[in-house]
Amino acid sequence: MLSSNLQWLKKDDYTTPKNAWEDILKYIPKTEKIWLPFYNDGECETIVKSLGYENVEHYKKDFFSYDIQEAIVIDNPPYSCKKEVIQKLKMRGIPFALLLPLHTLERNYIYSDEDLQVLINKGKYVFREGNMRPPFKAIWFCWGFQTYLKSDKRLIWI
Repeated sequence: MLSSNLQWLKKDDYTTPKNAWEDILKYIPKTEKIWLPFYNDGECETIVKSLGYENVEHYKKDFFSYDIQEAIVIDNPPYSCKKEVIQKLKMRGIPFALLLPLHTLERNYIYSDEDLQVLINKGKYVFREGNMRPPFKAIWFCWGFQTYLKSDKRLIWI
């Protein structure tokens, strides 16, 4: 049997907790078009709509096979393809807030980007997947969000 840390590494697509959605959505106007491209169990659309957002795009499709026009991306992508996700969104000029492991800050494609903002919550999000807990802290990585965050700071404590 795998230890809980190894089980976490085996699967990298977990349901985002409601408090993580609340932390990021408090910056987003309810009229904004939000694209949730990573389907997982489909629950994120229900959570986001329960928080008052009606203009939500969420489909069980391969993220790399399509785009949603005039939308911002807010989601928790599979960590195994986070670099490719970030590259696609930046290349297409799509603003995003992605919930990623804190250690992502160490990656060249992150720390060298002057337009990236990071929102760090005071606690640790608890992801739902049985009794498993990730062995790391997840934080919001934002690009193209200066108008939403109303700040040019690169590091924002929430």
